[in-house]
Amino acid sequence: MIKKVDLINLLVFVVSPFFAIPGIIYGVINKSKISLILFILLFGLISFMYIPNFSDDRSRYFEIYDDFSRNTFSEMFFFFILSSQDFILQSLFYWASRFSIPAQFVFAFVTMFSISGIFFIYHRILDGYNLVITRYGLLSLLLMICSISYLDLLSGTRFMFAASFVLLAFYFGIVERKNWVVLLLIIASFIHFSTLIFLPLYLVLKIFSDQYRSYKIIFLISLFFIVLPKTAMMSIFELLGVGGALQQKGESYLGGEDFIESGINGSFGAVFIYYISLIWIFLGYGYLLFTLKRNNVIRNIVLLIASLINIFYSTPTIFLRYAIILKIFFVFMLISELYQYQKSRVVYFFCIIFSVILGTQIIIARNNIDKSFINPESLLLITIIGKDKITPNDFID
Repeated sequence: MIKKVDLINLLVFVVSPFFAIPGIIYGVINKSKISLILFILLFGLISFMYIPNFSDDRSRYFEIYDDFSRNTFSEMFFFFILSSQDFILQSLFYWASRFSIPAQFVFAFVTMFSISGIFFIYHRILDGYNLVITRYGLLSLLLMICSISYLDLLSGTRFMFAASFVLLAFYFGIVERKNWVVLLLIIASFIHFSTLIFLPLYLVLKIFSDQYRSYKIIFLISLFFIVLPKTAMMSIFELLGVGGALQQKGESYLGGEDFIESGINGSFGAVFIYYISLIWIFLGYGYLLFTLKRNNVIRNIVLLIASLINIFYSTPTIFLRYAIILKIFFVFMLISELYQYQKSRVVYFFCIIFSVILGTQIIIARNNIDKSFINPESLLLITIIGKDKITPNDFID
């Protein structure tokens, strides 16, 4: 039977989704599945309404959508085969264009799937503890919300979509010991080719799930790469003798300034996010070292992913991209250990760090927020759905 709080949330959401936020948060804290679904739908609406900058990846997909509306399936298929290793997201836009479904609905679906993967795992972790401590519930939800990279979720889109499959694969395969999840990692690599690197990590964790000491040693050794210069990384890359698309990617990141380094030189906001991201990562490493005696499966995942991203420390674009996945698993570990050890100081501390990062993202995206949401049409659900389609003319310079 539906609970009273869920019924109220449903009624308010149907009228005005944003006015339903306090009730939805209350329901999520109390492990309400209906409130969790409404929470995910809210993110879908935000993505549906979000107007990107001209320079965002999201803008390119609006253009791709328009191009696909004028092409045949065979043209699309050979375009993907010849030009890219990842094609699933592009295919969604192709089929949407063929059935005259606005591109905004594709973005809404992708965002809902990405968020649902994160919060599904979050809900499963909480269900593993037969405790309903409101303070812990609010704290863990706040930590989870603040840890998500919303600029990547709304502006980058593709990597976060692929990352959600990686998160689900590692949780189901390593934590819950399911055997079919390799398929999720293959799908992830066809969404964003860079996630293919998580397949060997998954296999190591799957085969050697109880080697707690080994993962700690690997993590400690990987810290050496933080002081390794980019020239040494280029030498290693050349020694491996890779070719084709991987070689082109490697040269673009290792040869000269990579994308994030270029952004740092031109934007104070990018500089701030870059360094505050490094701060949380190193503080997270400090926590891992301080609690090195603790053993659990999620911690194994965190240690091995941290070891992976340390290898790419000299290339900030790759390092911070993979750190998005590390951050989510680190938060899962903090939440699990919050309920296991019932010590909240560390969680409060990381809430503050992640809140600063979130606040910076909001400042950077203030023009997008103003144009997308600060208007009368964003107040009611019926006016949100009835909004005019977003076109390139709406993009922000």
